[in-house]
Amino acid sequence: MTGTIAVFGTNRDTGAVSRDRYGNKAAVLAEMTELGIPVPPGFALPVEVCEEYYSVDRQLPAWAHDQLALGIGKLENTTGLGFGSPRRPLMISVRSGAAVSMPGIMQTILNVGLSRETVGGLIFRTGNPRFAWDCYRRLLAQFGEVVRGHDPMRYGVLLREAMEEEGVPDEAELGTASFRALAGRYERVHAELGTPFPSDAVTQLKECTVAVLESWGGPRADAFRRLGMAGAARGTAVTVQAMVFGNLGSASGAGVAFTRNPWSGEPGLLLDFRFGAQGEEVVSGEQSGLDQETFARVMPEQYEALGKIGTQLERHYGDMQDVEFTIEEGLLFILQSRTGKRSPLAALRIAVDLVADGLIGPSAARDLLAGIDLGGIRIRRVLGGGDPLGVGTPASGGVASGTIAFTGDRAEADGADGAVILVRPTASPDDIAGIHAASGLLVARGGRTSHAAVVARQLGKVCVVNCRTLSFDPLRHRCTIGETVLREGDLISLDGDTGRIYRGEVTTVEERPSALVRAARAWDSQHR
Repeated sequence: MTGTIAVFGTNRDTGAVSRDRYGNKAAVLAEMTELGIPVPPGFALPVEVCEEYYSVDRQLPAWAHDQLALGIGKLENTTGLGFGSPRRPLMISVRSGAAVSMPGIMQTILNVGLSRETVGGLIFRTGNPRFAWDCYRRLLAQFGEVVRGHDPMRYGVLLREAMEEEGVPDEAELGTASFRALAGRYERVHAELGTPFPSDAVTQLKECTVAVLESWGGPRADAFRRLGMAGAARGTAVTVQAMVFGNLGSASGAGVAFTRNPWSGEPGLLLDFRFGAQGEEVVSGEQSGLDQETFARVMPEQYEALGKIGTQLERHYGDMQDVEFTIEEGLLFILQSRTGKRSPLAALRIAVDLVADGLIGPSAARDLLAGIDLGGIRIRRVLGGGDPLGVGTPASGGVASGTIAFTGDRAEADGADGAVILVRPTASPDDIAGIHAASGLLVARGGRTSHAAVVARQLGKVCVVNCRTLSFDPLRHRCTIGETVLREGDLISLDGDTGRIYRGEVTTVEERPSALVRAARAWDSQHR
């Protein structure tokens, strides 16, 4: 069996792209290109590459090498850059691409194509040495962690040391000399672990392609499939895309936007944005960002453009969208759009509003509510809880009470006997089994649009993120929220509508969204 690439992001080549064969990501990117939405150019290997990889000794099939070369050639022609060029280097991202949305479950590698030999070319091309060394040290760390399986702490410790040496609280404030020194230290990590970083761009691309395919068989994807969330997906395609840079300058950054609130269903953009960031930082759960009000104030033109694109996508797909975007020196690019995961309450309101707005008909709205028990939807609010221990950012509504678990394994074990709240410094899709077992998720860092928060909403869990007064003492197996020391097994409550955290169990009141339910049930009588 052989496969051919699908190309997107250039009107000369883009056509209909099959979701089943090339993945939801590539199919949507091709459709957005046709809609005139700014999309970085790229291509996708079909899912056959994954099927053959796992059927033949985990080796890339011969045709995949040829198709990767063909796709890179098309990107070079489109961008006017050269992959591995020491003068004008093309840099790419290598991403997964299953037919169903699997947020954060599989791997992504950014800035592929950089090396000691090409950093100079990037400096020449952009006139920005700080940016060039930042991109290279990012690639070294991500390649080590994702492709070579290095412990992320090896890179994290060196980064923290650099921040301490320069006296800055955030890596975005590091200077050129620090990024260049970090790149050298990261190169030494690769050498010390017996896996020297490959300077050849094509070698990087092939190793990253294999890493994406390997993630289809990894523990995250296995857990996702065990929970029945992967549908009938055959495997993953591989999506390759020209880089756009949220870390290029002061008017650059990356973000994630939902076109409607994913836990209440209220209309209007809900987003997290971070200046000086590349996409994975926003969705990883490690960093929080600006909210939509602040973003609209500091970047009003980009906010307005993003809102118009969100409306365009909703009209095209007939549903709320989850959009990843990058702003490169003021220019807005859309990297991905997918159907947004939402709570049952949000699903109901969104369906009713979409019908009222004339975007979809009752039949399509019923499809959006398939599998949801309308009679079982409740709006649960805290009636009395006393003074909260602390406050975070609400990321999935409702109220949850349970005993504290610091690990996914503890959440699974304790969840068999009663309700559990998973409490973490930051959460990642690695915690998916623990999130599934828990009633709620509380994290000290991270944003509302992080992959972990998205998974929590998809599973119907209450979620509070970015609780800055939450700190951990792992040696003593305890945490502190504000002034209160808590241990595993202690009972707490989360209010996912306000972000408040309470000690013990709180008194709640429930109400039904009766008007929304009546509107939805009226569609059945109209159908008859």
